[in-house]
Amino acid sequence: MVTGLTDIFHVEIRAMLEGLKIAWARGFHQVEVESDNALLVDIL
Repeated sequence: MVTGLTDIFHVEIRAMLEGLKIAWARGFHQVEVESDNALLVDIL
């Protein structure tokens, strides 16, 4: 079970990275990312 803001943030990061890995594996090298989490987008 996810509890606390840090855990939620880590889940969001993991989901975003997995999505990018799938996109890159399928040959998409320029991917536009949209998120309501500005810190997550800055980190990526």
